[in-house]
Amino acid sequence: MGDASGKDKDMMERAWNQAARNLVWPMLTRTNYQEWSALVQCNLEGMYLLDAIESDKVEWRRDRLALGAMIRGVPQDMHSMLLNKKLAKDAWEAIKSMRLGAERVKEVNAQRLLAEF
Repeated sequence: MGDASGKDKDMMERAWNQAARNLVWPMLTRTNYQEWSALVQCNLEGMYLLDAIESDKVEWRRDRLALGAMIRGVPQDMHSMLLNKKLAKDAWEAIKSMRLGAERVKEVNAQRLLAEF
């Protein structure tokens, strides 16, 4: 009986790995954070890894899988900064802060320019 559940677990893991390989990971740019984050969250949810960016109480292997998934979709110049984060959640928050911070600066500059005219 224990052997059958082991076989089932192996089959499920192989199916999960195949599905994960087939996911499309969008590349983050300076202007697409909202779309990028929604797609990455959807992929992580499909891989049962969404909790890794929402909680700091996640099994180490699942945390690393989520971080690796995120890194697939960011520019190479961000890799070392993200790999230095202790948790996938920290990396997610860093990306969010960087991109939303840049968006807010653009909005303020646009408002300033409009006010000048």
